[in-house]
Amino acid sequence: MTDSPHTAAKPEGVIVRHRPGPPPALGRLLLLPALGVPAGYYDPLAEQLTKAGLETHTLELRGSGDSPLRAGRGCDFGFRELLDEDIPSALRPLHAAKDGLPVWLAGHSLGGHLAAMSAGRLGFAIDGLVLLACGLPWRGAFDARARLRIDVLRLLIPVCNTVLGYFPGDRLGFGGRQPRRLMREWSRLAYCGRYAAEGIDEDLEAGVAQYAGPVLTLRMTDDPFAPLAACRAVTEKMAHARHSETALDAATLGTRADHYRWARKPDAVTPHLTDWCRAQRP
Repeated sequence: MTDSPHTAAKPEGVIVRHRPGPPPALGRLLLLPALGVPAGYYDPLAEQLTKAGLETHTLELRGSGDSPLRAGRGCDFGFRELLDEDIPSALRPLHAAKDGLPVWLAGHSLGGHLAAMSAGRLGFAIDGLVLLACGLPWRGAFDARARLRIDVLRLLIPVCNTVLGYFPGDRLGFGGRQPRRLMREWSRLAYCGRYAAEGIDEDLEAGVAQYAGPVLTLRMTDDPFAPLAACRAVTEKMAHARHSETALDAATLGTRADHYRWARKPDAVTPHLTDWCRAQRP
């Protein structure tokens, strides 16, 4: 068995979960979780990747898991803090190792969007991008039933933000407890399909469009949150990137091919990801 994962708090308050293992022959990977999902949820995936030679670090998103922050009227944050502070802080030591090993940036769902935006801003610090069950929540990429759910969520977000000072996703069954600004930004993304962050003046869409590195997209065939059209709506933003895409079904995964279960039973995901990383190396 691999050693138990270590949780490290960096000076900036950023928390990264890291599982020690053998020498990282394939490089290092920073994994960004989905909305409301704690970093520890990905431990089975991280253990398998580490055993396969891909040293895996999982960022704890603010307000989730071991993060000391909890969204509330007096605790608000959004994409800006994640893009300007947390992700660069977590990437810095991986990029600074200077041992010639590549650094990969991966993200699940919201984490995939954060990874894509970061690739547009920090492309010099990564050797490739991995999108895991990552579909744009833009309502135009979904069928009528799903669009209705998105519209209801968009109506609930400002009401909850005003009345409670945060979004109670833990009680509503979507995304966990989240801060006002982040959910406001999610709602805007669902409405217009474009990346933007309050407090960041630069054109994030333009940055993503300029990213020219390799991109692996792994999508699950029965994922209601990331159907084919929603996943393609993300990758189409990266016109200059080198794309690879694989669809994994229940028979391949050995479990339901939904938005979450692959991370707990990653036997099929791990070889696809590590083989792709291996193929990108010179």
